[in-house]
Amino acid sequence: MVSGQNNYYLKENNTNETPKSNLENFVAESAYYSCNFNKIPPIMGCLVADQCGNTIIVIEYSSSNKDKFGPIKSYLSESEKNLLEIDLISMYFSSLKIFANQTNIQNLSNLEIHGSNIKVQIFFLYDNYMVIIFLNSNTELSLKDKTRIVKYFEDKLTKYKFEFKHFNAAKSRKILSMISNKGNGWLKQLNKNYLQTYKDSYLKRQEIIEDLRGEISPIIEKVLKDYLENIPEDIVNNVSKEIQNQIQDNLFRFNSNSHTNKEI
Repeated sequence: MVSGQNNYYLKENNTNETPKSNLENFVAESAYYSCNFNKIPPIMGCLVADQCGNTIIVIEYSSSNKDKFGPIKSYLSESEKNLLEIDLISMYFSSLKIFANQTNIQNLSNLEIHGSNIKVQIFFLYDNYMVIIFLNSNTELSLKDKTRIVKYFEDKLTKYKFEFKHFNAAKSRKILSMISNKGNGWLKQLNKNYLQTYKDSYLKRQEIIEDLRGEISPIIEKVLKDYLENIPEDIVNNVSKEIQNQIQDNLFRFNSNSHTNKEI
């Protein structure tokens, strides 16, 4: 168990909690750390850029406090001394759109890039803008989540059409800064909702698989004892437990994959 890290959704210890709720929190916390959510939030941030790669607004979950989340560029840079500039990020992804336009890739609406620690989803809106979303590699946004995020930025691009088009104007910069600041709060709530859904889904899967294990275990034990009647009982029991554990692990992975991009 990791201690002293930023605890993004787990509640403080409550003396009124039941043993069951303590166990659930322990299980959820284990999943939380296994997905590295203590170091990289599910949704690190989003930026909006024009088709030329000019970064217009940046929305991110960040904190300057120790052991808390950093800005997007800190995750994308090799070291704190050589931080990658945000403008270079948007220019790079803009070049992918230009490449698509110059080849026979038709109606490119989005791209997705996967890394072992971070993945990126890019949505192209109104042919003039792109929304770049930076995610923890373990984050699986549902279709509803993706639609909600895209709709959020479509609304902003529609409402503040002039400001996004003339983003260098003094008046525009003031309004765009306001959009970014409000967006930071929106992103914080988005992360909170995602983690709560993740926790609920994880615990539900655990419950279902435990029930299945309870049904399967007696069958495994009976079959092994029938076929290995001359083998010492402790060996049979150990083999039975190992089979049960492997079945449980595979069931959980299968169950997790079956929920990808589905609503819970």
